[in-house]
Amino acid sequence: MAPPGEGRDAALLPEFPRGPLDTYRARASFSWKELALFAEGEDMLRFKKTIYSALENDPLFARSPGAHLSLEKYRELNFLRCKRIFEYDFLSVGGMFENPLKVSTLTQCLGMYDWSLAAKYLLHTLVFGSAVFSSGSERHFAYIQKIFSMEIFGCFALTELSHGSNAKAIRTTAHYNPATEEFIIHSPDFEAAKFWIGNMGKTATHAVVFAQLYVPGGQCHGLHAFIIQIRDPKTLLPMPGVMVGDIGKKLGLNGLDNGFAVFHKVRVPRQSLLNRMGDITPEGTYVSPFKDARQRLGASLGSLSWGRVAIMGMAVANLKLAVSIAVRFSATRRQFGPTEDEEIPVLEYQTQQWRLLPYLAAAYALDHFSKSLFLDLVEFQRGLAAGDRSARQAELGREIHALASAGKSLASWTAQQGIQECREACGGHGYLAVNRLGVLRDDNDPNSTYEGDNNVLLQQTSNYLLGLLACRVQDGACFRSPLKSVDFLDSYPSILDQRFEVSSVADCLDSAVALAAYKWLVCYLLRETHEKLNQEKRSGSDDFEARNNCQLKDDAVALVDVIAPPDFVLGSPIGRADGELYKNLWGAVLQDSKVLERASWWPEFSVNKPVTGSLKSKL
Repeated sequence: MAPPGEGRDAALLPEFPRGPLDTYRARASFSWKELALFAEGEDMLRFKKTIYSALENDPLFARSPGAHLSLEKYRELNFLRCKRIFEYDFLSVGGMFENPLKVSTLTQCLGMYDWSLAAKYLLHTLVFGSAVFSSGSERHFAYIQKIFSMEIFGCFALTELSHGSNAKAIRTTAHYNPATEEFIIHSPDFEAAKFWIGNMGKTATHAVVFAQLYVPGGQCHGLHAFIIQIRDPKTLLPMPGVMVGDIGKKLGLNGLDNGFAVFHKVRVPRQSLLNRMGDITPEGTYVSPFKDARQRLGASLGSLSWGRVAIMGMAVANLKLAVSIAVRFSATRRQFGPTEDEEIPVLEYQTQQWRLLPYLAAAYALDHFSKSLFLDLVEFQRGLAAGDRSARQAELGREIHALASAGKSLASWTAQQGIQECREACGGHGYLAVNRLGVLRDDNDPNSTYEGDNNVLLQQTSNYLLGLLACRVQDGACFRSPLKSVDFLDSYPSILDQRFEVSSVADCLDSAVALAAYKWLVCYLLRETHEKLNQEKRSGSDDFEARNNCQLKDDAVALVDVIAPPDFVLGSPIGRADGELYKNLWGAVLQDSKVLERASWWPEFSVNKPVTGSLKSKL
């Protein structure tokens, strides 16, 4: 490979400033520029350079940590920055289709600057936009242009106050009335309020709302998505029948306005149903291109994987930031040494290496995995758009759902643990807010919760694997999947017969040995779980009980009652002694006098519209 500076823009990968890190850079066994080009490619590096240069040279993006601003000012600044991103138009709709990875790259670049900004932009363009595109049909595509011109601003409303991970139990209803060809969207009570919805607090004008679809006669066809206007784009005031507000300050990501909405018999046209998976005729008959409910569910699950795959990339970016800070700190921070007159960088100590280097390796591995899965999801979405209703397409949706569920959990937990380790590895300096590790920790924290609690998501992946094993045991079916992620399990019996046999340290360093050990562990745990479930079922437990009978829980509340202080001291609506979880939380949110008020800066959306592409980055 030719030296990176030859035949390329010399400004693409400029030299770093000379200083204390020169010693380590000189000792590297490879060229960092060559690795950057190999890992990213010249086109992607240039794309990143364009984004970073624009932010660095624009006064609107001058560093103003959110902790130094009031919540209202931080939200306003974040919205103005989001609007400015549209003015730069780093990535057009056409560009997204030409190189989908640029979507992920843009999100990570914005997130590395401020995750409140990235989340606001991502939720509007990718999550809301892709839901309309992938779950809707041609009649909804007019919304796409409005999304990218900020004529409307969107959010993705699945979670409710009383339900999150258990999406099937969502209680918002959509009853179809054939006389008027309308759906009636309704929240039966405050516990069914859409809650925690990003962008809904102050700025969203439209929402993709998930509700239980009922046809005339009362039959429920399960959860479906509708595009619903919740505010007037000209005034940002709520639409009739919609109570919409902001849930208040959070532990992190406070530039993002998370909100709630309660619907009181809101009438929307029949065409509001995002109808790619299922539709209603004007007369009220439910129709679906999927004759098999399992296939329809698989396709739907694949469509809902965007958020989880995006969170993987967000977590990886946070881990990259934390490791960059901690490793550079460790290479320059000197403590102790072989003599009283000489101190050495703390990176030289094995304990520091043991703490940091595994997370550095994880950043590389998870980065590759998240990008690969992102492209697999793009393939799936293109199949949906092309009308692919094959069994393979449905199976691809289920496999991506399983991989995204496990991958999101792995990435977010690894990042959270890694950020904390990096914070501690930087000692007291790591605890200073100005060094950002605390902000990274707080902003990464919700990645383990939204778009599915990690522990619940892992159960979805395990259910996928247990289902495949059950088919193998009962019918002799082969382990096969479109992405081949489970194909190795076809050798399930022979893998379990293997034993760990190595004769040297070199054998242990062989990646094939580690991979073989991992395959054995997966097969072993899968077999043990399968047998344990069957044992519980044979003892009379149903499938649900069998999965939960392993836990001692009856004494937990009484034990907490012994150690808990009075409610006044505990100071947590969700932890009060009366156990009125939702009532207390709902009351606490509504106590804020401004919870239902529109933002003071609402004209920045309604009047001062961005001109897409009006600004250019100065490289």
